[in-house]
Amino acid sequence: MEFTYTEAKELIREIGRFEEAQYNHYGLTILEVGNNEYAIGTEDEADEAWEQALESYWDECIMPEVPSYIRNYLDYDKWESDARFDGRGHALSSYDGCETNVEGLVMFRIN
Repeated sequence: MEFTYTEAKELIREIGRFEEAQYNHYGLTILEVGNNEYAIGTEDEADEAWEQALESYWDECIMPEVPSYIRNYLDYDKWESDARFDGRGHALSSYDGCETNVEGLVMFRIN
């Protein structure tokens, strides 16, 4: 999701009233704005968080459900390639699956 300068300025003004959470989201800083939480970071930090989120999903959600005799037939790299098709927001924004770019940072609403 891209914003016009005016929209970005308003969003930054709104987010200016935030508190930093005491926890993170795959290494991304979490800003609490009222009852909303946003994971925020640089492009590189978002890429690293994306990698961690995909690995976590594979390890904690997919593999426990797969019988052991089938696991050797699964290819993580191919799965990861497919999982990346929808972009970082799909894995990092549990609220709406969107990624927002503002002033050189990347934000994901997570609640």
